[in-house]
Amino acid sequence: MIEISCDENWEDLINKTRLQKILIIFLKHLFDTERGISLYLTDDGEIQKLNKEFRGKDCPTDILSWAYDDNDLEMNGAQTGDSASGKLAGELIVSAERVRQQAVENGWDFETELIRLLAHGCAHLAGLDHESSTEEAREMLELEIELLKEVDLTNIY
Repeated sequence: MIEISCDENWEDLINKTRLQKILIIFLKHLFDTERGISLYLTDDGEIQKLNKEFRGKDCPTDILSWAYDDNDLEMNGAQTGDSASGKLAGELIVSAERVRQQAVENGWDFETELIRLLAHGCAHLAGLDHESSTEEAREMLELEIELLKEVDLTNIY
């Protein structure tokens, strides 16, 4: 199951079908078993509240992730058209406002920046954390580059 939802303000900026396909590719690359994911796009205000509540940081951020282990939520695959069962890898929440701003700063479109952030968030769901050490930050960046290559986004970093 790949569940994608967003505030009404962002509906016209995303292609849910394309994002579902990309997330499936990322998850197949990262996990040995079929995994699902929940993605929610919101605004700076809502993500700032979540960032404060869960990370103690009272500021907006571009993406938040919550990884689930094998004992967490089950999924049924119904939304991807696959009847096989599996587990949720986790949840990603993205600030579409940050995506829009960072896309301009980086010189590419909204979708490219969103996909870049989804690779970053999925790397977190796979257990990597760029804040824990320089070596893990390097490993995480290398993994993000691999994921982006799988969906034909190169020269991002």
